[in-house]
Amino acid sequence: MSSSSSSQGAASPLAGKSILFVGGGTFGVSAAYHLAERLGLASSKTTITVVDRFESPSPIAASTDLNKIVRSDYSEPMYAKLGVEAMNEWKKDTGIFAGMFQQTGWFLAAQNASIPFIEASAANQAKLGITGVKKVTPAEARQISPSFTGPMDDWQIWWNPWAGWTTSGDALAAMTTAAKKLGVRYVSGDDGWIKKLLYSPDGTCIGAEAENGARHYADVVVVSAGATSARLLDFEGQLQAKGHVVGHIQLTPEETKKYADLKIVDHFEQGILFPPNRDGIVKVATVNFVTNHESQKAPGLSLPRFRQDNPRDDIPRKIEGEIRSWLREFVPDLADRPWAETRICWDTDTQDLHFLIGKHPKHKGLYLATGGSAHGFKFLPIIGKYVADMLESKLEPSLAHTWAWRPGRPRKEKQGPDPHPYPTRDLAEFEDFKPMRASKL
Repeated sequence: MSSSSSSQGAASPLAGKSILFVGGGTFGVSAAYHLAERLGLASSKTTITVVDRFESPSPIAASTDLNKIVRSDYSEPMYAKLGVEAMNEWKKDTGIFAGMFQQTGWFLAAQNASIPFIEASAANQAKLGITGVKKVTPAEARQISPSFTGPMDDWQIWWNPWAGWTTSGDALAAMTTAAKKLGVRYVSGDDGWIKKLLYSPDGTCIGAEAENGARHYADVVVVSAGATSARLLDFEGQLQAKGHVVGHIQLTPEETKKYADLKIVDHFEQGILFPPNRDGIVKVATVNFVTNHESQKAPGLSLPRFRQDNPRDDIPRKIEGEIRSWLREFVPDLADRPWAETRICWDTDTQDLHFLIGKHPKHKGLYLATGGSAHGFKFLPIIGKYVADMLESKLEPSLAHTWAWRPGRPRKEKQGPDPHPYPTRDLAEFEDFKPMRASKL
């Protein structure tokens, strides 16, 4: 699967137009870069602007983190193919992302409900010609990663040596820098903190207004605001902000050497663990998501709750206990280590976990590139090509249909098993979190 080819400059329907991306995360920055490269901004007299509350990498973007998994293991063949395409870019020795990808391999594990997803993913890897993916016993997993000293009772485990991880915050910043070099304008701070979209009397979207009243007008407006997208537009139930708890464990230099053989572990029912990064930090995250329905302005809608706006927030102790209990199953020596840092990482999910990349059906000039659904970052090198194709009205029909505006579309079984089938919990359910919610600054 590859993006359609595009002519330069004047051949594009976007040539000579002003294009505004509201949000500088994975989808917005990747699309801005690929459009700028495709169009040639100076020769086509096109302008591309990205507006974001923060400079890249934005601390509230789902893509901004120590690291993210890069893999092609999907139960849905479409994403498996896209994953291979993206991984080929991550592995290049030259270019924007050179040196960022670490091919450590990863373990996919489950005990109950997520097993069908892993089995289907392994089958798709075989169909794509990826070798080395195999089911292993806990004893075999310990041979691959001797730091695993826990029992891993009842774990069903698969090993894929082809996958790995990348320095995600660095990657987003690097692509932003590359986009700027091509002529993309990036606006941050109060000027880039968008509070509402702007419309003409006939309903055409003509731009966006920032926190301080600054207005950014454009011929084409793309909402690429990730978890905050639903604050700007009624998505008719298509998007819900979901968060997962993340904790960092700081190792000493000696411990960093000791745990150097750690591989990525993704237990699809419990959590994710990464090897030590360059600073000796081990990242741990839960895969059981939380929602936040506290907003009185949008009843029934989950919106992100960022620590930047709520500095007294911690993480729910119950979830912390679940993470530590899981760690005891395979790396018990790390289970009770103090956190060097914690956060809730917010993304925005669609009901069917497909991206939302398409035009708005009612507002001319308004387009969407959001709905990362906790699996969008790995496509950073390539997803912008597909957003650009959508904006030029030449996205291949199957993708255009799958990613289109689709309120009420039921999820079909042929889309594959859900990787994380357990229900979400709202932050209001955690007693220790309620006082923090009441103390918003």
